[in-house]
Amino acid sequence: MAPAAFEKGIAVLQDWGFRIKHGPEIFHHRPWGGDADRRVAERFQELWLDPEVKAVLAVRGGYGSLKILPYLDLERMGSHPQRLVGFSDITNLLWHFHKRLGLATFHGPTLAHLGEITPEARNNFYRWLSAGEPWPVTYSDLTVLHPGTAQGPLAGGNLTTLCHLVGTPFAPNFRNYLIFLEDHNEALYRLDRMVHHLLLAGVLDGVKGVVLGEFANCGSREGVLEVMAAALAPLQAPVLAGLPLGHQPDNHTLPLGARARLDSPSASLELLVPAA
Repeated sequence: MAPAAFEKGIAVLQDWGFRIKHGPEIFHHRPWGGDADRRVAERFQELWLDPEVKAVLAVRGGYGSLKILPYLDLERMGSHPQRLVGFSDITNLLWHFHKRLGLATFHGPTLAHLGEITPEARNNFYRWLSAGEPWPVTYSDLTVLHPGTAQGPLAGGNLTTLCHLVGTPFAPNFRNYLIFLEDHNEALYRLDRMVHHLLLAGVLDGVKGVVLGEFANCGSREGVLEVMAAALAPLQAPVLAGLPLGHQPDNHTLPLGARARLDSPSASLELLVPAA
């Protein structure tokens, strides 16, 4: 964890008036092995259950959240619901807590990313973090890859991370969901392979629609759209692209579980409030 990025993120939260609680372990090297994974899970759970804590924000993504899933006591954690925010590798936790506990988890900036995002993304993050209830948001001017209109609850996240859940007890099933996907530093052929992996594993069976975020450093935008349009065609569902989220400065926050409408005639994704 880079101390400079950490301090910039802390400064943003403090400017908003939030009090911060963290431990020194975020700067420590994490050893390999199950004992270390259990200790990380215990620390995560300790913070989650702390009565003073109102939201849990990932410091960064990277690698390793998958390994703590078996050690979390969901029954205890479900009795103390929290706002959980992060993206990239944190997709593991976002999906797990949404699906197993029915929580609206938040795909949004990590602490290390918070100091680098656009003012629009920062304001969006603040509103979701502080709002007492869902609020309407519409993302327009999206690129239509496959036409159609659909609505359902939102889910999704980092494509690579979702693929790594396949074959585990925590594997996603997106039937009846609208899903959003993002990734970075992946070659076009790997994007194609990963989408087909999800298709063949049945993860995408019954998906209502797909909206694509940023695929940073994955080749040209035209190349990414061509690959993803072809790979997602078997769904026979609306597919749109250009959602401002992912490994980029304009990384907006989206709640997993919120109901939304994906609409190709208006080239938009609309969060429905109240739930429709």
